[in-house]
Amino acid sequence: MNFLVIVLFWTYVNGISRQCAKLSENATYNDRNTVVETSMKTLSGVWLSEGCETRPGSEYVLRHYTFQENGDYKLVQHHYWDDSCSSPKLTIIAIGMLKTKRDSILHHDALSGYNKPSNITIIPQDFIAAKELDDVVATNCPGQYWKSWRKYEEHVVFASPNSRHYKSHEYDFDRIQETIPNTKHYLQNSSGALSCLGKLRWTFNELKLIKIQLRPNLYLPQKTSNEMHWELLVGDIPSREELKENYTPTAFQTPLIKTSKGEKEYVKGRKYLVHYTCNICSNLGTSDRVPPHLIEKARLPPYIWGEWVSQRCEVRPMGLYLTRQFSFYGDDNVWVGEHRFYVDPFCTLLKFVVTASGTFQLDNKIHILKEASNIDFRIEKATLTIYDQHMIYYMPWSNCGKQMWKVGVSQELADTNGCQQLGIIIPSVQYDVVKVEMSYQGYWLLFLGQADTENMPVDSPSERPTAFQVPLVRCGDGNAASFLGTDYEDSGQDRLNLNFIFVVAFLTVHVYS
Repeated sequence: MNFLVIVLFWTYVNGISRQCAKLSENATYNDRNTVVETSMKTLSGVWLSEGCETRPGSEYVLRHYTFQENGDYKLVQHHYWDDSCSSPKLTIIAIGMLKTKRDSILHHDALSGYNKPSNITIIPQDFIAAKELDDVVATNCPGQYWKSWRKYEEHVVFASPNSRHYKSHEYDFDRIQETIPNTKHYLQNSSGALSCLGKLRWTFNELKLIKIQLRPNLYLPQKTSNEMHWELLVGDIPSREELKENYTPTAFQTPLIKTSKGEKEYVKGRKYLVHYTCNICSNLGTSDRVPPHLIEKARLPPYIWGEWVSQRCEVRPMGLYLTRQFSFYGDDNVWVGEHRFYVDPFCTLLKFVVTASGTFQLDNKIHILKEASNIDFRIEKATLTIYDQHMIYYMPWSNCGKQMWKVGVSQELADTNGCQQLGIIIPSVQYDVVKVEMSYQGYWLLFLGQADTENMPVDSPSERPTAFQVPLVRCGDGNAASFLGTDYEDSGQDRLNLNFIFVVAFLTVHVYS
């Protein structure tokens, strides 16, 4: 019986490892076949959120952005009370002009943008939001007159004095409702003066950083189709509210996508078939002023045990690129996390690898992120492997490893209580948040807390993140077959492994019990 159990366990672990490797292989394929083409021409069009997005704060948002090639834009943000985007709170509509400058200093394949809004309006979507906006304006705009907020009524919070309407040839960007009088006094005092806009944090500094790319739709490198979809990445949102007014992004938010029914486009001298649809896009693009009500998601327990890997090359503040792999073991609450850092945004040139481990503790105490659970990562061990000779040469390595550093040679960092140069402290506790969801395609996703945009340490339970990183996908799960595609699902060896597990399990239970 013991022999059969060992065989069963070995076969199961081997299958999970193979699936993790397959998921990583597919992510690498998609990254390395991504084509970046950032210009005003590729920016023009309609860009939509693929799902409910969580921003620091916490804010729950659906975005609907429209750009023209000459730089004219209309940005629509629907804000919600919940992380499912099922209960609308308010809508923000901004119209203006975008000009791009030089390439970004941190991201050479992105552009720096200069945003000049001509009009920003707010629409409360329920009575509670209207009352909250009244209180916010009273607090942030003392001594100034404003019109009382009402449900479904559009309020001007910023207006350029130069013109009342903003017209374009292709789109009708009416800045203000026809019912609002065309007087400078009324515009400036309809719902807060121009001077308090920054304090209200309704800014669009995300347009300071823009990147546009074509990314493969397919998950399997064996496929020969060049079907792609467009992604728009704009700058990240700061972790702390007081930084919003003047923040300069150094990373990106979740990509917006552009739907397409199958047009052929030439990018950098090559023809691509651009085809993409999403589940909520038709509802999101229906009306600027009437937000869609998405279906409320089921609350799932934080079943985090198993192995999880990145779905794509991820970006962190200050231009760091990496992939992650996490393992959680339930018997003794042990975790192992591997972070692989790269030089480039396609994660092809490896710079260094940090593998940390320890124990974790889960709890369901009430947090600002109501959909998440608290998790404390106790960091007890860590190894560092450097693959960049320049990093070894230029960085001071005192109190970071006992031996001289060599390319490709790992060192244990616990002997020097971590590596302060990289922000690793051993022992220490990382106070984080976690959430588990099932995607529309049927595979499990693991969300961990978003890294602080100012790289501040989270060394107190009260300083836990209020937003999430891009999710990891679970390995060794039957539902992940949809992520892997039909080729993996129909693999003879995997069917053999699965059948073997079932046979051994049957024998163990029925013959030896």
